[in-house]
Amino acid sequence: MRFPAFSSVWPAFVIWALVGIGLFGLDAWWSLGNMALLLVLGSTLASFWLSTSACVLVSALAVASFNWFFVAPRYTFHVQLNQDLLLLATLLGTSTVISVLTSRLRQHAEQQTEQARHAEHLQRLGTQLQHASTVAEQIDAARQLLQGWYHQTVHIWLQDEPPSPEAPIFRAWQASQQEAGAIGPGTGRHETIPALVRPLRAGIERMGTLALASEGAWPAGGALHLERLQALARLVADEVHRLQSALRARKAQDALQAQQLRNTLLAAVSHDYRTPLATIAGAASGLQACTQAPEIHQAVQTILQETEHLHRMTTNTLHMARLDMSDAPLQGSWESVEELCGAALAATRRRHADRSVVTEVASELPLLWCDPVLVVQLLDNLLENALRYSPVAKPVTLQAVVTQGAVQLAVGDRGIGIPVAWRERVFDPFRRVLSDNRGDTGFEHAQRRGMGLGLALCQAIARVHSAHLWIEDRPGGGTWVCVRFARQDQPSAWPSTAQDPAA
Repeated sequence: MRFPAFSSVWPAFVIWALVGIGLFGLDAWWSLGNMALLLVLGSTLASFWLSTSACVLVSALAVASFNWFFVAPRYTFHVQLNQDLLLLATLLGTSTVISVLTSRLRQHAEQQTEQARHAEHLQRLGTQLQHASTVAEQIDAARQLLQGWYHQTVHIWLQDEPPSPEAPIFRAWQASQQEAGAIGPGTGRHETIPALVRPLRAGIERMGTLALASEGAWPAGGALHLERLQALARLVADEVHRLQSALRARKAQDALQAQQLRNTLLAAVSHDYRTPLATIAGAASGLQACTQAPEIHQAVQTILQETEHLHRMTTNTLHMARLDMSDAPLQGSWESVEELCGAALAATRRRHADRSVVTEVASELPLLWCDPVLVVQLLDNLLENALRYSPVAKPVTLQAVVTQGAVQLAVGDRGIGIPVAWRERVFDPFRRVLSDNRGDTGFEHAQRRGMGLGLALCQAIARVHSAHLWIEDRPGGGTWVCVRFARQDQPSAWPSTAQDPAA
């Protein structure tokens, strides 16, 4: 039998003391029946502060004392069978029943109060978590509220933010990772750790871990604490999961809107450029054919070169906008690698007749299922970049080989190279390695040209062909930019129709 602490039951002792004083004071004035009613009243009032078992015991002691002091013959437990025995039995039964009912009513009221307080805590916690704009704010709000309610040190870790191994609570966190439920005092698992640890789960997904660390003994009512802590932990996990999902959805929506806006803008600008560029090129070509003046001839040549440069940027922009569309079909066919390299070399030599390009194309290369326009554009962009990033006196190399049954194309330059930290970022649109106040190549008198779409377009073309594009150092200085297409089964000697090898 367990009795509550004196600090919580002292009103019951006061009531019984007043009842005792009243009984002795009224002994000469009241009848035995009236004094019995006063005893019942005291037992009823005292039961508001006593447990059920304590009420039964105290009521029995009170009736026994009443018999000893006030029922004749006094100071004995003998009673008269004809009247006093029935009075004492009725008094004991009435006091016990009233005390038990009152005690249970009080306990029920306390449970309802605790349930209401718990519901208030849930509502307040949910409101705080819903008004938080970041996950960090949610964690801080949950930690502060739980510490105020439980008067324990509260730790909350998300799955991607474990505690430091030097932290005192690290052992408890580590043990919780091996368990699906709560661990710590009152759970039946890892009872020796000085913390109550629960996983934060939203459905079947584990969001993190919640721990209540106690320096002393864990408070009573462990099962009740576990049940309420479980509800609070579930609420925290659900709200964190909701906010994380909302932030991811918002980020994806913003990225989609930005991508759609960029594609619409790039496509519109590119289409609007093509007609005036063609007009300028035609007019400049006609002017060049009908004049012999050196100054005018040089000016016309400059116009044609700049028009060609703008045309390349416009073409890159159009291809980038088209490839960024998720439903853009690949216009594929079986192509000769030698012819693809030849087409790219012809365009490059037309623009850079004074530059040297070395070709290393292996013999008997397999056919390549691809979009020939896009692959030629890829090689053309790589050759243009290599010529721009190489000294004039150094040749650029175009290489085509078979590696592990797959076709690999590579363009090498003798430029300043690309730092390792930038070898992934250079494929992002509008990204440049060097700062805006320096030339593209790093060489003296270099002119900064382009928008940073060349390598981004190459990456997009490689992606739609399921090819791998990467950058590596070239022995002796410079850079290799390589693209390797996946191994493809070759078509029959006389195919009736071109078919996608992936079909």
